[in-house]
Amino acid sequence: MLQADPACEFMGAVTQEMEKHKTYIRRGCVDIHRDQATVERLHRTLAERFFGHQYAVEMRLPVGQWSTAWVKRLPEVVSALNNEVTSLIGKKPAIAIKEKSVYARPSTPYSRPVGKSEKILPSLVQVRYLYQPGKLEGGVKRATDPIWSLKVYSIERSFTKPDQPVLYYLRDGPKHGFVREELLVVPPNTTLPLADVN
Repeated sequence: MLQADPACEFMGAVTQEMEKHKTYIRRGCVDIHRDQATVERLHRTLAERFFGHQYAVEMRLPVGQWSTAWVKRLPEVVSALNNEVTSLIGKKPAIAIKEKSVYARPSTPYSRPVGKSEKILPSLVQVRYLYQPGKLEGGVKRATDPIWSLKVYSIERSFTKPDQPVLYYLRDGPKHGFVREELLVVPPNTTLPLADVN
């Protein structure tokens, strides 16, 4: 059973119905590659299955005409994908869909304890977070810009799942979770340098 991620708040009719039946799902946030990785991987798989065939058809068409052969192939490709064992869950999606809960193996092997046995950073500890590639508070990132957030944040809460790294959410920070490797603890009584205004 997946748990609701409190960082992404969507309470539509489907979500309310799922909560009524005690069915929880962790939603990914837009623009966070880690949260979208499963969807991105499915898109890649679909492209691999569709477009090789489509391009072969288009090579025989007159210039400027495009094939929509992939539309006809969609049901058979989805059916084939649903009947192939996936490495993450170790079973066919067609079987997993019928189960009450599905255990997913960790997609990243960790050389440290994760989940319930992971040492959790205390609440309100001061941290900086690692910028995602190309991201910087308030603008475009340059090669000389820092890789850690300029502002210091406190940990508001943590989110733990078995066999998965703890996700930390920051008070007044980005609305997505961070794993431990993406946080830099700022020791207490750290004095920041004075800004030169001249």
